[in-house]
Amino acid sequence: MQKLFICIFLIFVSTSNTAYANNKALDQFFQTTLTMQVDFEQTVKTLYGKLLEQSNGQLTLSRPDKFILEYVSPAEQKYISNGKTIWIYDVELEQVSIKALDEGIGDSPALLLSSNTNVYKHYHVSNFINETKDDYHWVQLLAKKEEMTFERVLLAFNGTKLMQMVMYDSFGQVTELKFSNIQINKPFALRQFNFIAPEGVDVIGAAEQ
Repeated sequence: MQKLFICIFLIFVSTSNTAYANNKALDQFFQTTLTMQVDFEQTVKTLYGKLLEQSNGQLTLSRPDKFILEYVSPAEQKYISNGKTIWIYDVELEQVSIKALDEGIGDSPALLLSSNTNVYKHYHVSNFINETKDDYHWVQLLAKKEEMTFERVLLAFNGTKLMQMVMYDSFGQVTELKFSNIQINKPFALRQFNFIAPEGVDVIGAAEQ
């Protein structure tokens, strides 16, 4: 399920110059969030609520297309992108896979949600009433095509901050992400988004030049 997580998280990474008109909360997020760093807790459950997986970590991103996604537990893994290349580092296996960014994310919301242009092209966007009566503004994305990885995505905003995501995939599983320690528009050095494999680690593939 971590691969599904990296796919959906690319919703943050890119932006668009298209006019923003359809959903105020979502559009303001794209307009105002240039960089973001968050801690996250992730759970994967069945539609009936049975817990399948639980993990946590940290995400650092800078538009366009640069991010560091780090799982701390239960298994330490890192996904690093400099905008062209994505490195997937499995610490336990001592292995790094290197792919072109588009190849690394495949046919998934990673590409479809990389800008608000793609959101409105591939998803029906609407406001959503959450029955838990929380204070967040919820936005619902419904896939226009059956073959998409995530059929439904819910985004919870507190102002322009994205606080929570709930994703329903085509396998009948629900991935929920809760964010904390949110830092918006903090400056990051570009060199942070390049990765050099530690000595002794197996490397599969090559970085794009």
